[in-house]
Amino acid sequence: MAKPIAFGVYQFRTKKRAIEEARLRINKYEEGERLSVEDELFFASLFTLHSEFEEKKGVGIDHIKVQRDFHNNRCLYIHRVDGTEIDCSWVHCILPASRKTVISMAFRRAVKKLIMAYKKAQLEEVDVCPILGVRLTYDNSHVSYLTPSFEDLLNNFLSERQIDIESVALTNPSPDDTDQRGQVAEPSLVEEWRNYHQNNATFQFLSAKANLRRLKI
Repeated sequence: MAKPIAFGVYQFRTKKRAIEEARLRINKYEEGERLSVEDELFFASLFTLHSEFEEKKGVGIDHIKVQRDFHNNRCLYIHRVDGTEIDCSWVHCILPASRKTVISMAFRRAVKKLIMAYKKAQLEEVDVCPILGVRLTYDNSHVSYLTPSFEDLLNNFLSERQIDIESVALTNPSPDDTDQRGQVAEPSLVEEWRNYHQNNATFQFLSAKANLRRLKI
């Protein structure tokens, strides 16, 4: 059954409708643009539903800007009255991520430098997407997992060590970190995971469009 959602003066009969409205508002802006007064009120009200709202708000919200996340999607940054800033996921406010998803993202973060190093090396060797034939650049390219998928790779790693994914402890990144995904708290586990990932992950270097098409198949 569809569930209604309300925040501030805004009410929606379904969460799907609230997501559609949020996307309609954010897609009007380019990276670096500040929200209008009307849209700022909408998202500031929505942010009150965030599970970490008090931490995100800090000493108070001065304004909200549109930026790009590590997947090049539009995201929102709270600019506080003390001059600091932090990202705040509007999707999380409407559809809070499960703990399993949050932890999975932390393991993705742990190997981010490995992925970026692979991407940089491939850009020096591969000129065009092998599927669509378009010229590849840093901004329009993706590193895609082949077999095993990232999820299978992580599940196998944890299974071999008899670790329940939901038991993995996380720590929060510093407020000025541009990557606000959680961090795996145990350094030895992070190092083991990076080594396992390095030895078992296989990739394909594609255009972002080709990778998204592949994921939909």
